Amino acid sequence: MKQVPSGSRALCALEAAREAPQRVLCDGRALVVWMVDEDRPGVIDDRCPHGNARLSAGYVLYGRIVCPLHMWTFGPDGRAQAPGGRTEAAGPAPRAYDCWISGDQVWARV
Repeated sequence: MKQVPSGSRALCALEAAREAPQRVLCDGRALVVWMVDEDRPGVIDDRCPHGNARLSAGYVLYGRIVCPLHMWTFGPDGRAQAPGGRTEAAGPAPRAYDCWISGDQVWARV
């Protein structure tokens, strides 16, 4: 049997993450799970540091999650890109989590 890293959790079905960003509550944290590309998930905190919106209510564009409030985008590393390039007014970037696909689930170390 394959060893599962400590703190690892199955977050959602792979097919669900391919359809749309998924909000997942895990160990008291709200996370957003999406597909960066066909075989690579992204998992970060489900909170935009600019407007405190749920990133899971946004959409995916070129592998980045787009905040529905002000169109900031976030990569799987949690780093933001803002329209106009100014991110100074934001709080801390969302935390990024190690994640992978196993079987038909998206997993992360939370």
